[in-house]
Amino acid sequence: MRYLAVFLLGVIIGASMVNLLLSHQQEQLHLTIAELEQELTEANEEVANLKESLDKHSHKVITSIEPVITFNGNKYSEVEKRAATHELKQEIQDILAPLKGQEVDRLNPTLIPAMINGRIIKVNVRQFKLKVTLVLISDKLTVHVEAQELPDSSSSAVSLMEGCPATVAIKPEPIFP
Repeated sequence: MRYLAVFLLGVIIGASMVNLLLSHQQEQLHLTIAELEQELTEANEEVANLKESLDKHSHKVITSIEPVITFNGNKYSEVEKRAATHELKQEIQDILAPLKGQEVDRLNPTLIPAMINGRIIKVNVRQFKLKVTLVLISDKLTVHVEAQELPDSSSSAVSLMEGCPATVAIKPEPIFP
């Protein structure tokens, strides 16, 4: 019985000592967390002030291009419309890709419609002629484009200057009459 009492007393004293040490470490950790939260708040405020200052002194730059496609003419199924929209958006983004990184203030706004208007883009078996209806310029360049399907998309005409505003097409003549 005596050994049991000594053992229980040892367990209680040991648990008290561990609790004392751990509570001290816990207090230190809480203080460290509070200090780090204060430093984070100060750093966030400093970053916000620097961003505001940078916005005042720097020029806006085009960082992304967002084409908005509308279809003029034939009605398409939802799947066809989504597929054509995806392809046309990709093509327009590729055409306008050199504008990324350009300063908004130095950009010639008439350049954008000139790059797209009259272009003929082939999507699957259909050909669409593009026309810019609206251009919104900020750090994100938004271009509203109307796509009109050409009447004879499956013709055998070959375009020498595909994608150029002035399209020249030559219809091949049969070799043997």
